[in-house]
Amino acid sequence: MTLLKFNERAHIFLTGAIAFLLSGYPPIIAPVIVLLLLNWLSAPKLIIQGIKNNLNNPSLLLMMLLYLLYLVGMLYTENTKVGFETIETKLSFLIFPLVFSAHSQALKSNINKYLKLFIYGSVVNAMVCFIWASYRFLKPVYVELYGIPYDLGASYFYYTDLSVFLHPSYISMYCVFALFSILHLVNIAELKLNLKWIAAIFLLTLFILLLSSKAGWIGLLLFVLYFFRWLVIKKRTVLALLMVSLLIGAFTFFNVYFKPRFSTRIPQLSTITETIKGSNEENKKITTSTDGTGSRILVWKAAAEIIKDNFWIGAGTGDAKDKMLEKYLEKGMISEYENKLNSHNQFLNTFIALGVAGFIVLLLCFIVPFYFSFKEKAFLFAAFIIITGINFSVESMLETQAGVIFYAFFYSLLCYSISKNQQLTTNNQ
Repeated sequence: MTLLKFNERAHIFLTGAIAFLLSGYPPIIAPVIVLLLLNWLSAPKLIIQGIKNNLNNPSLLLMMLLYLLYLVGMLYTENTKVGFETIETKLSFLIFPLVFSAHSQALKSNINKYLKLFIYGSVVNAMVCFIWASYRFLKPVYVELYGIPYDLGASYFYYTDLSVFLHPSYISMYCVFALFSILHLVNIAELKLNLKWIAAIFLLTLFILLLSSKAGWIGLLLFVLYFFRWLVIKKRTVLALLMVSLLIGAFTFFNVYFKPRFSTRIPQLSTITETIKGSNEENKKITTSTDGTGSRILVWKAAAEIIKDNFWIGAGTGDAKDKMLEKYLEKGMISEYENKLNSHNQFLNTFIALGVAGFIVLLLCFIVPFYFSFKEKAFLFAAFIIITGINFSVESMLETQAGVIFYAFFYSLLCYSISKNQQLTTNNQ
């Protein structure tokens, strides 16, 4: 076996391992990414070719440019400690485009295999979470709440108590993408929609509902609507109606069973309007909120004020969080300050840190690939852009490894799904 052949096989194995492990604990993935990078560096001939491939791919260039802007932001940041942590966290923006471009043919040949491994990983993660929740439910551990022993009971199957490895927002985003990946693979005849995969869809849907991430619910709704349409086109109307009925039934049941916790996850229109207006029904000024939706709106308003003061070049790579905390104190946002909330919107967070240039580049990271995916009818890449766009709008997803690795990995991977030479687009849309 030649060195290049071994290098390619190692690349395929390590990429598959990352796809499978993505839904797990991020520190497990980091060593695999390091091995993937070392494997790339061991083949100098591939490095040059990979760089050339990147130059011909505007979507990948945009993501790499975003990383370079974060590097430039280090020149004027005040909090260098957080700045260097940010640079380290976002290294995947460089690693995956460079490594994948060097193995473009192997990647195109195995992309469906990687998607399957990601789906398997998501299903395994959901099963582990349900098993762990069942164990804690059957063997309860009492916690003290105001001095009174309290058993969480069925709450082990809900929100953060159900999610073992990551925050529910991240796991929900992964699961929604896994659902779209299943439908994509069925659509291109890589999978058959049999009982096994219907069970997987049911499990992931149930998991998303119980994780109770609002962005996850929106993504799930989009999947259900698209899947319903797909089933009707395929003349499987009975299954389509059964799916919708089960979803409505499950949502209603959980809303009653986990009340008031489940129902409080549903945004209240009165809270939204009052927070936007800045005063309640008694005309009292609203400066802080313990409600998740209300708090987000206040945080976004604070972020907008910071952006006005740092419009052109931003506050610096490591200063976004500090600026937010300063603004909370200034505006009397007590709850937001005590919880040290970030902007809860990646577009705003990037704007605060890097200014208008960073904001535009991040926006283009969505617009450009979405245009090409729509043009080439690359259904899965378009779904990925929409899913991540929704989550980026309500969470600062790129401030953690869990968000960066998922986004950079699949963004780089799916850039190859918008190639006319590959049978990676869906039919009968």
